[in-house]
Amino acid sequence: MIGSKKHERLAYRLSDIIIRLNNGERLNIDTLTQDYQVCTRTLKRDFQERLAMLDFSDSGPVFYQLSPNRVGYLNLTEIKRFANFASVQDLLPKIDRQFFYDKLNQSIVIKGFDYENIQARTQEFNLINQAIRDCRIITFDYQKVRQQNSENSKKHYHLEPYHLLNKNGIWYVIGRHDAQTRNFCFTQISNLCVTDKTFDCDEQIKAGLINTDSLFFDNHINEIVLQVSAKVAGYFERRDLLPNQELIRKLDNGDLLLACRQVHPREVTPIVQYWLPHIKIISPSTVQEQMEKVLKSYVSM
Repeated sequence: MIGSKKHERLAYRLSDIIIRLNNGERLNIDTLTQDYQVCTRTLKRDFQERLAMLDFSDSGPVFYQLSPNRVGYLNLTEIKRFANFASVQDLLPKIDRQFFYDKLNQSIVIKGFDYENIQARTQEFNLINQAIRDCRIITFDYQKVRQQNSENSKKHYHLEPYHLLNKNGIWYVIGRHDAQTRNFCFTQISNLCVTDKTFDCDEQIKAGLINTDSLFFDNHINEIVLQVSAKVAGYFERRDLLPNQELIRKLDNGDLLLACRQVHPREVTPIVQYWLPHIKIISPSTVQEQMEKVLKSYVSM
């Protein structure tokens, strides 16, 4: 398994390469070795394996350039998604290049780089992905991890599947059940069946699901505002460490005011606790108070 920092460097390099190709540049592989401080062999693997599904007019061994009709074809969101997939191929079951290229369609989302191995369940993974594409209802039995030792704890579900999500290394199936959005851990699903029944995919709901970092789909708070100390502000400026993180403003002393929008408090407070004492929840004050109450109870044990 490749470390998360290596994944991040790889995803950044591929994103930058794709952006330059998308802008119409003709890239020289010898120059790129200096730009990215990697060897020629690594860059050849980038182009010949990770980016092989792109439509090149020049495809090496020295120069690479997109076909004129493909220049400007991808937007920044698609480039980021594409680069993330190209950098974490080991996350996915074995798939052919066309399937990999088709991942620009948003049926699968990856957030984070460490992962569980699901190679043994490739067929079920592919069945769910195909059901998402075909808008077909799936049925399955589901047992939560904490209930594995309980008898008769499995429940049967009918689900309208919207997308597959890898969040912090765990695969989830996200969909609609009884008019509510639910998430199911993929490895806890059994007796999967793709039915002949179809459903109308709500594109507005799907876009909302893909664009959120949240795994909770009810009891959301519209906005949680946090103040981050200047001592650790750089970490939060470098990349989003909080779900649905947005910068409100940077204070004169270097502190950050951040907002997490449409999130459940249970997704925010564990991260705040990790960064104590350098971060505080400003509003709602009840979330900060509840977190302090839990911490006091823990300390007094």
